[in-house]
Formats: sequence, structure tokens, C-alpha cells
Amino acid sequence: MSENLNRLAYFVAIAEEGTITAAAARLRVSKAVVSKQLQLLEDDLGATLVLRNSRHFNLTETGEGFYEAARAAVAQARDAFHLVRKGRDEPSGELRVTAPLEFGVGYVAPAVAAFSLLYPALKIDLTLSDTRFDPVEARFDIAFRVGWLEDSSNTARKLTGFSQVVVAAPPIVETFGMPQTLDELARLPFIENRALKAPSRLTFKDKNGRIRDMTFQPSVTGDTTQAVLSVVKAGGGIANMPDFMVVDALSNGELVELLPGFALPSGKISAVFPPTPYRSAATRKFTEFFFERFRERQRQSTGAKMDYDKRHPIRETGLRRQSWTVAG
Repeated sequence: MSENLNRLAYFVAIAEEGTITAAAARLRVSKAVVSKQLQLLEDDLGATLVLRNSRHFNLTETGEGFYEAARAAVAQARDAFHLVRKGRDEPSGELRVTAPLEFGVGYVAPAVAAFSLLYPALKIDLTLSDTRFDPVEARFDIAFRVGWLEDSSNTARKLTGFSQVVVAAPPIVETFGMPQTLDELARLPFIENRALKAPSRLTFKDKNGRIRDMTFQPSVTGDTTQAVLSVVKAGGGIANMPDFMVVDALSNGELVELLPGFALPSGKISAVFPPTPYRSAATRKFTEFFFERFRERQRQSTGAKMDYDKRHPIRETGLRRQSWTVAG
């Protein structure tokens, strides 16, 4: 197909320049190459397009009609290549993005709004759902992931790591007391997040590296992290939360961290892309735009987290808080 398209371009140059010599000069190839391509094109079509001898060169009637169609086809192909190259350099067309609901509402949607103002020619399709869409099957350019990545052939780029913390509203602590052990923690009303793979099973590690799996009996279940967080803030019970979602609430006293001397498994925030060798300008530039915005908010939240740590120092357990890391 590409060879046939090239032959159309050679023929258009011949018709417009009037001689094979001039066409060769325009295309910056030898006369032999131009003559060969014309011959192959005529063989493909089974028709004579050009009448030529040592002194005359004219298009046949068939050649005249074919020239008009060939010129339009070459122009359309040129426009198509230009469109792709333009999209490679400047965001245009459509960008399809998906993210988990809470992370999408809090972080991705505001970035989409700001980015769309910078590039009004770009259409952004944003899907927020806790369903983990495969970016290839669902035709997403970017799929944000919060948690743990599954093995796949897709390409992933880590944005940051996060820790899990167990939190409660102050009335829970006032009612049940501050738990000192995991067994005491397990007696508190637990809010289950059904969006997680094992919503009621948590794995804790103590200062000596000992691991203990705990199964909680939920008093309330929710299907999204935001729903669970709302119940916790309202004093409904305790829950494990990503630290970036509760750092402000911990800082202002709306929530309290429980058993900070025990660590839960850390996770990652990543952007996942289809395994393609090239990405559009919209994909590349939005990814960088989002990462920079997120890092700035992270720096602000880290300051709030440091303030919280100063006011609420960890008990002497020997276990340090896991710090946030940023990956380019």
C-alpha cells in the first residue's frame, strides 16, 4: 500500500512538472527511479497514463482523469501525516483518561480543567471509576492507578509512593479509648472498603519486623474510599486510609492516627499507558503537567504532615514513619 502511494506521488510530480527529468529534480531522485515507478504504476493499473517519446510527453485521457484522483489522494495523505506530526508536537484531537473515583475527583479532575484551558483545541474524555480498566482494551491514553499494579504488558510510570494509616475521629477515641495493641484495635468498629481486594484483612508489621494478619469484623461497608472516609469522619468507626488522603484531616485534628508504631503495606500512585512506542503530545504533556501539579500539592501536604508529626510524635517504638518518595 505504501509503495502504491509513493507511485501516486511520483505520477503527480510527473504530471505537474511535464517531464521525468523535472519530476526527478523535484523529488530529488534519479530519472531512472521516476521512470521505474511510472512503469510499475502503469503495470498495476493495466493502463497507459503517459505517452512519451524523445520529443513529446503528454498524459493520456486515462492519465488526465487519474491525475485528478491521484492528486487528491496524495494531498489527503499529506494532510494525514501532517495531522499526526502536529499531534506529536502540540496537544490536539482527543485524550482519554481514567482514574479511581476519589483520586480522580481530588487530583485528576482539577488538572484536566486547568490543562483544557491551556489547550482548547484538545478534547479530554475523563472517566472516574474504581473499576480497573485495561488501557488497551478500553482505549485509554492514561490510566491512573492507586495501590498495587498487576502484571501486564502495559507501561507504568510511578508518580509517588504512599503509606496506609489507620485513622478514627476523636469521638471514637473518647468512647473506646486509645488502643495500645492490635487486639484492642480489632475491637473497635471497623469501616470496610469494598474497593480493596481484601477489605477486612490488614497486615501489620511491628518494630521488630514481625508480621501479623488481622481480620476485622466490619460494622459498616462502603464501595468507595471516599464513602468510607466520610463515615470515619462522622465518627462511625476506624479504617485504613492512604496517607495522602488524610494528612490534612490529621493536621487539623479532624482525624487521629491509631497505633502509628505498626506499619501497613505501602502502595504506589502510577500512570499506566498502552505499550506503544510513541505517545501523543497530549498524553506526554498532560502526564508532565499532572505530575508537576501533584508534586506541588505533595510538597504542601508534606509540610502539613511535618506539622502534625511535631504535635503528635510517634511513641518510642523504634519504627520510623515511611517517607514519601517521588519517581520521575
